[in-house]
Amino acid sequence: MLKTLAYATVFSTALIGSGAYGADSPAAPKDQPPQAQTPSGIDFVTKQEKTQWRAPKLIGVGVYGPDDKQIGKIDDLMVDHDGATRTVVIGVGGFLGFGKKEVAVPFSAMQWRTESRKVPATDQPPANPATSGGGTAGQQPPMKETDPAATEASHGYPDKAILNVTLAELKGAPDFQYAPSPGSEADVQPAAGGEQMKKTTP
Repeated sequence: MLKTLAYATVFSTALIGSGAYGADSPAAPKDQPPQAQTPSGIDFVTKQEKTQWRAPKLIGVGVYGPDDKQIGKIDDLMVDHDGATRTVVIGVGGFLGFGKKEVAVPFSAMQWRTESRKVPATDQPPANPATSGGGTAGQQPPMKETDPAATEASHGYPDKAILNVTLAELKGAPDFQYAPSPGSEADVQPAAGGEQMKKTTP
């Protein structure tokens, strides 16, 4: 009898202790998204937003003038150290890379356009393939238009870029110059004794 009473006391104490532990450690709210805790404290991004494009996918997007005729293609993007895209480099003219010139405009000067697509409406019941007259010709499935922003996010790029200049103006624009190599001739100056000295940046 004493042995049974001792076991009951031990089990009761264990259950009470586990209940107290559960009260001290509440479960995380169900609506809170899971986050990866790292020693460095960096918040990892786990999802592309609908308003974001993929930078490599923008290379090659056609640039169109106000008359909706293509005047060039995006060749490059210049990004600041803070991650902001400031400049769009546009390739104009040429054939297979020969005779092409590159000009650049501020990113803010560009407009972007994506048309909606028509896709089968999967949320609607399929149409009866047989016609009322007993023929074998099937009916077209019901269609719906996609959201252009969702299409852009899925593809990673817009359909086209719009720039309010003509092809002639773009061809007459000054060439874009990339930063020279530190060892190029532009960074070498003759020294006082006639020897060439490399120009350094403080």
